[in-house]
Amino acid sequence: MSKPKNVIDKRMANALIPEAKAKGMAGFTGAVASKAMGGLWVGGNAWLSPEALRFEANALNRHFHSNPKALAFTIPLVEVTGVHWRKALFTNIIEIETRERIFSLRCYKAESFAEAIEAAVAAACGS
Repeated sequence: MSKPKNVIDKRMANALIPEAKAKGMAGFTGAVASKAMGGLWVGGNAWLSPEALRFEANALNRHFHSNPKALAFTIPLVEVTGVHWRKALFTNIIEIETRERIFSLRCYKAESFAEAIEAAVAAACGS
């Protein structure tokens, strides 16, 4: 994926990816962690544009996972039904809800990123 046009905000972030599968020696540890957390936290970049929130894993994570195509997602803002953040150790967690799924991101200054996402969702939905 390439960087989206009209970026409102960009963050280095980790996304909780249920489909992530670490390869090699990390595979066993990753499988245990995935079962406990509902996925693996994968590092990369999150871009917010007027139309969507996009996450893409960084090159290192794509290299160490057996299914790198599963390490990216795009959420059209018109499909977002809720945005919440919660405190966590080191970096806070943002949860972006759609009718089908809850996407989780963790990043520095999560509160302000969540506010930017909420504002972009409101603008995209015309409210």
